[in-house]
Amino acid sequence: MTTMNNTDPYTIADRVAAHLAAQGISRVFVYPGGTIAPLVNGFERAGVQVEVFKHEQGAAYAALALARLTGQTQVVMVTSGPGVTNVLTPLADAWYDSTPLLLITGQVGTGDLNSGRRVRQLGFQEAPTSDLVRPISKSVCCPMNAEQALAALPRLLADAVNGRPGPVVLDFPMDVQRTVCAEDAELPAVASVLTDANADAAATALIADIATALAAARRPVLLLGQGAVQPGNAQLPAMLQALVARSQALVVTSLPGLAAWDGDDASCLGYIGHTGHAGANRAVHGADLLLVLGARLDVRQTGNLTAQFVPQGRVAWVNNDADELAHPRVKVAWSLHAEVGHTVARLLQQLPASVGAKDTDWQTHCRLDRQADVEDPANPGAIGLAPKAVLRAVARHMAGGRGVVTTGVGSHQQWAARHLRYAPTGWRLLTSGGHGAMGYDLPSAIGAALATPGEPVLCVVGDGSLLMNIQELASLAERGLPVKLLLLNNQRLGIVSQFQRITWGRDPSSGRFATPDFVTIARGFGLQAERVAQAAELDAAVARLWAAPGPVLLEVAIDHDADVVPMLLAGQTMDAMWQGHGA
Repeated sequence: MTTMNNTDPYTIADRVAAHLAAQGISRVFVYPGGTIAPLVNGFERAGVQVEVFKHEQGAAYAALALARLTGQTQVVMVTSGPGVTNVLTPLADAWYDSTPLLLITGQVGTGDLNSGRRVRQLGFQEAPTSDLVRPISKSVCCPMNAEQALAALPRLLADAVNGRPGPVVLDFPMDVQRTVCAEDAELPAVASVLTDANADAAATALIADIATALAAARRPVLLLGQGAVQPGNAQLPAMLQALVARSQALVVTSLPGLAAWDGDDASCLGYIGHTGHAGANRAVHGADLLLVLGARLDVRQTGNLTAQFVPQGRVAWVNNDADELAHPRVKVAWSLHAEVGHTVARLLQQLPASVGAKDTDWQTHCRLDRQADVEDPANPGAIGLAPKAVLRAVARHMAGGRGVVTTGVGSHQQWAARHLRYAPTGWRLLTSGGHGAMGYDLPSAIGAALATPGEPVLCVVGDGSLLMNIQELASLAERGLPVKLLLLNNQRLGIVSQFQRITWGRDPSSGRFATPDFVTIARGFGLQAERVAQAAELDAAVARLWAAPGPVLLEVAIDHDADVVPMLLAGQTMDAMWQGHGA
């Protein structure tokens, strides 16, 4: 990296870096390259920590973790061309999972961009960044001069957080970055606005209707989505507790909404959907009112028999994305375009002091159904360890603590969601929800550790997902962060293999997935590492994992044939999940 001194000219890149530093950005996530170098140097000049990773995906996923845990927009920088194309996967993750992110991409100079030449490439490593990122970004700007760059930055930052959060992109031509300017070059003041859509008369009447229905319902259930996980709203968990207590409702969550509610609370039935808890799905199926707070009601939550979703009741849907509300997949009785925190506060104001009688027999049955713990029974005669037993062994060390769990995507993701417990003030879960991207796990764990110093981070990962971004073991070792990697190795791309076996009865592509010697690889990167293949060795190995002060990997040889059971398949209602191949 070039070292700057007081004699170096002050540029637009320096001004942008200084402005972001003034907005509270204390670190930026980078995979370096020539066309982004001026801005990297600008952040160094501004006193911002530059976090360099081994791949653009690693840098971006670490930033996404920090953004989701803090609720604050984070900055990722990559160079032009391959830097841009390599970062598209985490950009899509930010888009689908509503994560505020500012992606700054280097770009060739404006002379090339404005040349009008109808050729395939306008310069070395040039790519049509704006065209590539626009469908998965809230807004995009490629400034052609210094004035446009300074005007765009506040607007992009506001777009990232206003309404439904998401990523924005500044495609930054190198000559614009290097334009000399005054240190006090003015940036327009564009404030972030959190609109309270509950304020108008129509919304007030709608909330009153929902409150009345909630009070009268005999079998009410609250569905908490990611919109109910708000790190910037410290009052929301207590407000949700008050709403549940006063309405006498049961609670389910979506997969990304798991940390919105205490998983050990008696009213909690788990998470719903394709790989959710069976008891949670059955409760939704039997509810007479489902109040949805901040979830999308996509196919992985409802199944594809949408006409039979909540067949005995009505749905009230609160979401801060008007487009989602305009295109419901299921029948909705009330839909409210609003932010969850504001809505819960207004519901508490409107909810009658005395609610109607509840179907206590049904509620008791729902709680017992959840306690039956039917998910993922061990296969008789299995050679490897049962995933459920492994995660329960880890959960004993997590009990009563606080930290972050990250996962990749696959069977291990669902097992970690099912068999570990999450809470607003306890363990929080970071995973790739809407985009479902393998490789999210390790770099997100690094970002989580940077965001929560002093707290443990558990990365639950499968053998296939770990290989996607295994190079970030170097980034982890360099920082010595307290990340505990639990590698569940079944030498199988489990959930893909399961789908192929269910659908076609055989698995020609992912049933036998050759894996390397992960322990040797991890040690080569500088981590502590060991492997366990016998049940008698498990508890001691997990204890060592938990006691290790720095980064450590525990590989566990799990049952090759372990499936995610039960599972909600196409053509099934939520009370009739697939029970496994032998059922």
